[in-house]
Amino acid sequence: MKKILSLTAFLAVVLSILTACQSAASPVKIDAVKTEINAAPKTDAHGHADDAPRINLTDAKKDFDAGSAVFVDTRAETDFKSEHIKGAINIPMEAVELRYKEIPTGKKIIAYCS
Repeated sequence: MKKILSLTAFLAVVLSILTACQSAASPVKIDAVKTEINAAPKTDAHGHADDAPRINLTDAKKDFDAGSAVFVDTRAETDFKSEHIKGAINIPMEAVELRYKEIPTGKKIIAYCS
């Protein structure tokens, strides 16, 4: 049961990562009955076009330094090798489904893509 709950929570985080890493400027298809076929996605007060949870840098560093969080860089390996947060693990967005077991359990997952 614990594994099922952990997997469910992880999948929710993965969906948030995938949503957060997509461009906010890309058009979104709307109802074909309307005359418009494309519209910019709605954004929140901070300009984010998704509902992925956010964390500020100070809190992220505090959690990471305390060992209660892990940074997951979802960019391509070449970008990760060029520059990344020290201690982050690289799991490109397109490989998350295959490599999710590499992410430590029991820690806050802080994913970033830029």
